Amino acid sequence: MRAGMAGGSADAAAVLVGLNALYGAHLSMSELCALGAKIGADVPFALMGGTCRVQGVGDFLKALPPVPECWFTVVMPDYGVSTPEAFAAYDRVGSSIHPDCGAQEAAIRAGDLDALCAAAGNALEECSGAKDNEAIKAALCEHGALTALMTGSGAAVFGIFADEAEARTAAAALKTRWPQVYVAQPDKGGARVTAPKWML
Repeated sequence: MRAGMAGGSADAAAVLVGLNALYGAHLSMSELCALGAKIGADVPFALMGGTCRVQGVGDFLKALPPVPECWFTVVMPDYGVSTPEAFAAYDRVGSSIHPDCGAQEAAIRAGDLDALCAAAGNALEECSGAKDNEAIKAALCEHGALTALMTGSGAAVFGIFADEAEARTAAAALKTRWPQVYVAQPDKGGARVTAPKWML
């Protein structure tokens, strides 16, 4: 089974897909998403994967075309962030960051990576309590990232790069300070059952 980022939500999506296959339940994606929404807000997206505009509490998903070709360098500090605490802080103090979701969707449809990065933002960054955000974002941008943002409620931070070589160069540089650094490409699907490597 394979799932993308989102921590426990990705794990839950992988379990639902695996059980659906293991027991031959033949549940549709809509049925799996309905089950997933009862587990956690990000589970339906982790099931669908690809590029989506997500609204509500994660229960309204609009599938979009794939994001333009790009690479991610993801940096994970040696600590985590409590999602409930981050949202509670947001409810108390709000945020000065207001991502333009409409502009992001338009950029994706136009295949414009620069415009997508210019419209991106994470309203939870200011209240997540992740102390390394700014240092990691600055380091990623110094090494050529088009933009750098905290993932979800943190504490990981990712940079978006136009090509693999830049992403890997940045990863090598940042590993000297933060040991957990990964390079990845956007995935066009969600959690799914795949054959083990030894079977391929």
